[in-house]
Amino acid sequence: MAFEKSPALHPELVDSLLESLASWDPRASVPLALTYMRVGDKQALAGFDAMALANPSAQNMLKDRYLSPTPDVEALASMPEGSLGREFERYLTHNDLDANLLRESAFIPAHRERGQDVGYLAERGFQLHDMFHVLTGFDTTPLGEVRVVSFTVAQTPAPYPAMILASRPLQMVLYRPELMPAVMDAITEGWALGRRARPLLDVHWEEHWERPLTELRQEYDLA
Repeated sequence: MAFEKSPALHPELVDSLLESLASWDPRASVPLALTYMRVGDKQALAGFDAMALANPSAQNMLKDRYLSPTPDVEALASMPEGSLGREFERYLTHNDLDANLLRESAFIPAHRERGQDVGYLAERGFQLHDMFHVLTGFDTTPLGEVRVVSFTVAQTPAPYPAMILASRPLQMVLYRPELMPAVMDAITEGWALGRRARPLLDVHWEEHWERPLTELRQEYDLA
């Protein structure tokens, strides 16, 4: 396959990339990805949009445009032991996470600027990030986050998780090569599970709070 020479990166994107690579804050990819969505290569961004819309799950999602209300954490705490709802509450409480945080992500309006369909898919995707942690069993450590974003990209490519997936190995090469095996293991583990599992995006998981998590993992090939 022949490739033409790629256009030069926007100077603002270059600066943001260098800042991200120099930082060990797990959130360093957030401003990088937002900058990319604003000044990145138009054809590449259109490619992300096309992949998102071509995903078979997306077609199902766009029929009803399901969005869930913010989970009632206290109600979930009363769910049966081992249920999806109980484990989701335990995950939020253990990690001291706000159930509404990702529902207010700056990436949602950034995607909406690219079209209402793409914006909706992004909004639902951010609602599901913490759910993916629970369903996969991947924790919130830096490597756990790498596993989850790798899983997410395997299910449906999107600019933010893809940027993490692309930039973190480069960061290891530049600054901490001894961490490369652990990072690459995390990437491949998440990717392999995401490719093997049934599509998760179009499932109304919030309607399955009372079902056993182990049962759901088996049903969706996550076990």
